[in-house]
Amino acid sequence: MISMNARQGFIDLALSYFSWMRNLGIEPNETTYSTTIGVCCQLRRINIGMSLHCLILKKGFLTQLFVASGLVTMYSKCDYVKEARQIFDEMLFRDAVAWNSMISAYSQKCLNWEAICLFCSMLKSGNDGKLLVNNFTFATIFRVCGGLGCNRMGKSLHGYAIKLGFSSDIFVGGSIIDMYSKCGSLDISQLVFDRMGKRDLVAWNTMITVYSQNYNGEEAIALFYLLQSEGFLPNETTFSCVLKASSMLSDIAISKSFHAKTLKCGYSSDVFVGTALVDMYSKYFSMEDAEKVFSDMTRSVVSFNALITGYGLSGRYKEALKSYVGLLTENMRPDLFTFTGLFSSCSVLDALREGVQVHAHSIQLGLDSNVTVGNSLLNFYGKCGLMDSALKAFEFINAPNSISWAGIISGFAQNGEGENALEYFCKMHRFLEKPDEFSFSSILATLANWAAIEQGRHLHAYTIKTGLESTVLVGTALVDMYSKSGLAEDSFKVFSEMPEKNVVSWNSMIIGYAQNGFSDIALLLFQEMRDTGVIPTCITFVGVLFACSHAGLIEEGINYYNLMIYDYEILPSVEHCTCMVGLLGRAGYLKEAEAFLLKSPFPSEPGMWRTLLAACGVHKNSDVGVRAAHHCLWLEPHDSATYVILSNIYASKQLWCEVTRIRDMMKVMGVEKEPGCSWIEVRNIVHVFVANDKSCFIDEVFETLRSLFMHSKVDGYDLYLV
Repeated sequence: MISMNARQGFIDLALSYFSWMRNLGIEPNETTYSTTIGVCCQLRRINIGMSLHCLILKKGFLTQLFVASGLVTMYSKCDYVKEARQIFDEMLFRDAVAWNSMISAYSQKCLNWEAICLFCSMLKSGNDGKLLVNNFTFATIFRVCGGLGCNRMGKSLHGYAIKLGFSSDIFVGGSIIDMYSKCGSLDISQLVFDRMGKRDLVAWNTMITVYSQNYNGEEAIALFYLLQSEGFLPNETTFSCVLKASSMLSDIAISKSFHAKTLKCGYSSDVFVGTALVDMYSKYFSMEDAEKVFSDMTRSVVSFNALITGYGLSGRYKEALKSYVGLLTENMRPDLFTFTGLFSSCSVLDALREGVQVHAHSIQLGLDSNVTVGNSLLNFYGKCGLMDSALKAFEFINAPNSISWAGIISGFAQNGEGENALEYFCKMHRFLEKPDEFSFSSILATLANWAAIEQGRHLHAYTIKTGLESTVLVGTALVDMYSKSGLAEDSFKVFSEMPEKNVVSWNSMIIGYAQNGFSDIALLLFQEMRDTGVIPTCITFVGVLFACSHAGLIEEGINYYNLMIYDYEILPSVEHCTCMVGLLGRAGYLKEAEAFLLKSPFPSEPGMWRTLLAACGVHKNSDVGVRAAHHCLWLEPHDSATYVILSNIYASKQLWCEVTRIRDMMKVMGVEKEPGCSWIEVRNIVHVFVANDKSCFIDEVFETLRSLFMHSKVDGYDLYLV
């Protein structure tokens, strides 16, 4: 075997001999030019190739078929598609090499329709059009159909390949399998694979890849074992695919067994296998194992990206940034996936400064306007609460896609800027053919928080019109919107008509019933959820415990709490413990609630103490209430609600000196009671009013009050304006 360096040396030597030949005054012929063009193509020396192109034009060799075909191939392989097409169009005669090079160039640049049109032109190019088609042509055109997701066209071409006798070719068969999988016809992919008379390792790898890409990990692993039983030895591609498939399973032990197989076969240090191992361990949040694999492998930008993404998934942004520095230290150029992983890692307030520096790096490399990087960037700023910066990132994207629009709408919604979210949803409707499910779910969440039910109903009608109402994401968002607007019946109607439900859908409906006071129905729905085989999550039990708390079902609440811990092995969160404190406190078991709180994993959580204090306020219990208030004031000394509740408890006991002391404390600490807020929807516009706010229609409000005042005087009533 000749090493890569030796091969590179021979090719460089060929170029030197060409220069030497010309210096000796020997004129190159058609064969010399064709061979030298091939050398430039292999080396990707486009500058030398262009110089050679000029010499060919000067010497009049461009009319030679092999020379012109070689130039088309060279420009195509070097990503100069426009120049390749220009030479192609000027050719008087075209061979299979020229046609296939040009079609392949379009395919590699994802110019799929151009590739299809050129293929059709090839077939129409005289009586010998069919003779130009070979296995490479079909492999390329099937890849194009897969990129377009055009099943109907792919089936027609499949029939044409059978007619010309290419369907039995292993190379073409693998492309057909891949095409059907990308068009969503996984069953046809399996049928084509089963009917292949002869299968090589590439065909097996293609089928395993198909199952991995379609998240059918168990089928991919079954094929891996079947491959070995038929006498094939897996290679680095096989292991890369099966490792991706194993990461979809819940059992890390299975994935580790595949890691052991890669070690046994000597592929663990391979860059592709190593990257797949890093990605696999990252998905299990086992970053120590991922780091060990990474340190022992041949590294590339892709492997660095996998590690950075893994740290992002684990919430370890500092390690992600260190990996980025390591990538730069090894003189590698970051790509768009590098920055996508970095922005995802830095999407927390603690990493804001570092994230801004990463943004500067992306600008420096000219990647910030890329739609993928731009989407990650606006998501980063949105999660950090900097919507002005997120909006600038959005506006800088060259061609925003549906994910970009969904990101900016979601950012506004999550940061309480509902009006802006609605405005950009309307803008999206003007610029895009139709919104996607992510955009709909984001704007529905905004309307749910506003309780803007009329606009919500209009949007519901629009989801029906676009056919997205039946998707799990949009259906769940509609359930949540109607629940938060107090319309439990409408919420359940949407829920019951959903063709497919996931655990999030069940959670939304259970919590919706609990929040609207239908605790019994919420608990019945929880039982139905379990009966259908859906496994409850920690969020499910928040809704269940909340329902028990509001209905005063103490014994049931304790049983569900124990069920969560011992049967489903879910560790109690702050929300679960707060519900339990509320459950005991509402029923008047204040000392038991205090004891539960102190024994819980979160004895210093201010929200739990506030819940206990609120219960003490309801039951006028100054004993436990004072202790709860002291904890609240120690943990959050500027929370006005604590002072107000404690003051009310003292007032109920007629301890006026204590009431005065609490009010004096508020003045000393500079604490003011938060103003009340209300809103009203008029003609599909939501108007928000805050106590003592003089910015909204103040003149109209006072004019109306004056009119009422005058009418009350006439009718004999006294109305005093403050």
